[in-house]
Parts: sequence; structure tokens; C-alpha cells
Amino acid sequence: MAGSEFQLIQSYFSEPDQVERSDLILGIGDDCAIVSPKDQSHLAFSIDTLNSGIHFPHNTSADAIAYKSLAVNLSDLAAMGAEPAWFTLSLTLPGDDEWDDAFREQWLNLFSQSLFALAAQHNIQLIGGDTTHGSLSVTIQVCGYLEQGEGLKRSGAQVGDIIVVTGALGAAAVGLDIVLERNSVQYSELSDNDKQQAVQALNYPQPRIKEGLSLQAVAHSALDLSDGLLSDLGHILKASHVGAQLQVEQVPLASALSCLDKQQAWEKALAGGDDYELCFTLAKKDWSRIKLEFPHFVAIGQITAEKGLRLVAANGREYKINAKGYDHFG
Repeated sequence: MAGSEFQLIQSYFSEPDQVERSDLILGIGDDCAIVSPKDQSHLAFSIDTLNSGIHFPHNTSADAIAYKSLAVNLSDLAAMGAEPAWFTLSLTLPGDDEWDDAFREQWLNLFSQSLFALAAQHNIQLIGGDTTHGSLSVTIQVCGYLEQGEGLKRSGAQVGDIIVVTGALGAAAVGLDIVLERNSVQYSELSDNDKQQAVQALNYPQPRIKEGLSLQAVAHSALDLSDGLLSDLGHILKASHVGAQLQVEQVPLASALSCLDKQQAWEKALAGGDDYELCFTLAKKDWSRIKLEFPHFVAIGQITAEKGLRLVAANGREYKINAKGYDHFG
């Protein structure tokens, strides 16, 4: 790899116009970063690794990789109801035998610009990290603020709670099919606009930070939908020792699913993954107020005392689905 690790960091990750937070004492350039947290606050941490060919197709653009790598971590903070503060970056790049200097320079320019643009939107500062060579991989750890004793957990769902999602599901799963050129005949009737939106949903998920902060005082439990609604909601049910009844036909479907029959569309929405909407539970008495504040939220079911997740169609009959959601080691 041409140029030293220090030169790479100085050239692409020491942006003079990036976010500068007052609670950072020492940032990029030393062996450790030093921060000064707010008094009477707790800190929430999350970390995700994205590997080429597993979490994003090999031909994904550098700006999309950067955006998604940070966005999925911000989504974890949103699910906890935390305010973003700082993040670190570990970046593994292919060596000289795979990337020449010109391509690496172009790639890093696009990557760093996209990374810092999203960071600026959420006032989160890069404070350190590591670079090495190998198969393309991005690891980001984020840290955010919580008031003491606060934090949306998976374990707080209560019997009678309404189950809510913050937006339509399934677009990213269609986007992955399109990028990988799977089921091309099936999507041939999809408009160019819907195809573009599906790929956009895959590469540029929107972290629901504002929503998570607003839900902090009212939601009983929450998480973000990364592996599919069925799989992720199951984590809430297990942690809270409850069950749920899901009204399948209430699940909001992305417009990109319009070319599929109902069975296929529901499978994408329930188990496709990569949606990064929030799924949360709250008391019935609080639902109307939250719906007024966020009209795009959709109630899709209810927490029950009976364990397990039951899918119900409009006619009241139980609905069966084969897909279960993404499992990294499945």
C-alpha cells in the first residue's frame, strides 16, 4: 500500500471541517482518544462490522459503504434512544496487488466525504481508529449519551402494548435482489423510480435518531430492524418473556414490493432485513399522541401473555410464512 498509515489518516480522516465537539479532549493522532462526558449522563456504545461480499456486494460504491457503515451504528443508538456523540473507525483495505494508488485515492476520497457528511447531520465526531490491509472491511463503534436510568431496552415490553414500526418495510430486500440481478423477470414491471428507491433503501438507510429520542420517555421496548421484522421482534419477545400477535396485513409495505404477489411481498417485509426502521412497543393510551407526532408510524400488532409470535390475517386466521430472517451463522 503506497504511503504510510499516518499519511492515509492525515489525508482522509483528519478533515479540518468535520464535526468538532466540545466534550472531546484529545482525538485523532494519539494512542487513545480522551473525552469528557456530561455530568449525570450514561454512555451507550454499539459496534458493527461490515464485510465486502457479506454485508454489501463487492461492487458497492465507496460512498454507499461509508454511509451505511455509520448509519447502521447510528440506528443502534436510535433504538436505545441515545444522542450520538463520538465514533471510531477501523478500516481494512485491499493491498497494492488488488487496488492501485489511483483507485485507492479515489475510493478514500468518496468514502471519507460520505462518512463526514452523515456524521455532520447527527453531530457525531470521529475520534480515532485503525487502518490495515486485507479483505475490504469496515468496523465502526459509536458512543452516545443517555440520561441516567434511561435507555430503551428489548426487555420492557408489557402485555397489552401496541407494536409499532416507524416506516415501510421490504424495500432494501428488493434493492439487494436488483443489485445482485436476482429475480430480474419478477422485477421487470417495477418502475425505474421504484427500483432506484429500493437500491437507495439498501445503500442509504435512514437512522431514526429523532424518533428514538422522542420515544425515550414513552416506549416500553425498542430495537432496530436489521435482520428482518420476524427475527428482530423475536428478540423483544424473548427478552421481555411475552408473546405477540401480528396483523400481517397491517405491516406497511414499501412501494418496491408492488410487483410481487401478497405472499412474496409479506415475506420480503417480514424477513427481508436491512430496513433499519425502529420497532417498538408502548401502552395503548400513549399511541394516539405518538401517532399525532409521527403520522408515518404504523401499529402492526399487540403484545400478549401467551408466548410465541402469532401471525394473523384480516379474516382472523393464522398466517404461515416460511422465511425467518437473516442469521449470520445460519
